[in-house]
Amino acid sequence: MRKIFLLSIALITLTFMGAGCVSFSSKSTTSGPAGMFISNNRGDTWTQISAWPTLDGVKSIANSSVYRIVEDPNDNKAMYMATRENGMFYTYDDGKTWQRAEGALSSGFVYAIAVHPQDKCIIYASNGTKIYRTDDCSRTWQEVYRESRSDTMIAAIAFSHVAPYKVFVIETNGDLLRSFDGSDSWSVVNRFKIRLVNIITHPKDDNLIYIISKSNGLYRSNDGGENWTSLASKMKSFSGSKEYRRHVIDINNPNLIYWVSTYGVLVSDTAGDSWQEISLLTPPGSADIYGFAVNPKNTKEIYYTATINERSTFYKSMDGGQNWITKKLPSAQIPSILRVHPDHPDWIYLGFTIPPKK
Repeated sequence: MRKIFLLSIALITLTFMGAGCVSFSSKSTTSGPAGMFISNNRGDTWTQISAWPTLDGVKSIANSSVYRIVEDPNDNKAMYMATRENGMFYTYDDGKTWQRAEGALSSGFVYAIAVHPQDKCIIYASNGTKIYRTDDCSRTWQEVYRESRSDTMIAAIAFSHVAPYKVFVIETNGDLLRSFDGSDSWSVVNRFKIRLVNIITHPKDDNLIYIISKSNGLYRSNDGGENWTSLASKMKSFSGSKEYRRHVIDINNPNLIYWVSTYGVLVSDTAGDSWQEISLLTPPGSADIYGFAVNPKNTKEIYYTATINERSTFYKSMDGGQNWITKKLPSAQIPSILRVHPDHPDWIYLGFTIPPKK
């Protein structure tokens, strides 16, 4: 049973999250809160969701820079937030309240989080140099892997979706690791020898895995990770498309994927063998697109945030990108994460990051 704070607190009633390696300018003049916001009307208006109940009173996550948001595959109310400096937070009530992980994950940069496909209390998370596992819903954590090379960081973790629920880990130096026994032992599957930032397994096709590189495009495996195909050549007509921003899969259709890069947004209905451009209001290469999401129940509904010279805007399309509506964002920080709620498609989650300063 998940840990619950037995506190009497006043909560704001809410009717109503992707991520990866993103670099920001060190000369930022952004302002306003970070943390998480929610819209219950597809981005027309926003409400900050920052309540963090503790034994010392209700605190706030408004100053936390959001790096990743990871969903629980069996509980749409549960989300796990990796931050750039304040550790890992999680919510079991759609973001009304947040709790902070204990131990080594209570502070610092959290790079990766993965939730077991069938057991919601088994979670893996990494601070970049070590991987920790909990079997009791974040009450306690134990170290299951450490990276001793000073020039290599753990970038992402993912589960396969059928027994024995293999665990995959990618590292920034290009190594792909795998465990068949719940992280008791590890083996190297492949050495890509390029910088990697994310790995995504498909819930409907356990053989289909994507690996995302920082600047060499997308890789795909159709046999559970044994062999890999680079999809970069399929995107070569789109200048800047190898430079990663975001990658989104359709959980219902294994062939439908979206690729966000320096160029803009591409979509493929052939699992990456061919690509089409989604026509945006922002010209190709003119904006940094960090937030991107598609309604999982209606792929005509597309959302993105574009940052140009540290000024950001929210865009939405209800017709697959033929027409766009622009809206003001609730903070002048960098909008780094978007998520559409699977059960309530009018609920959109928005995470902000405060750019690091020298």
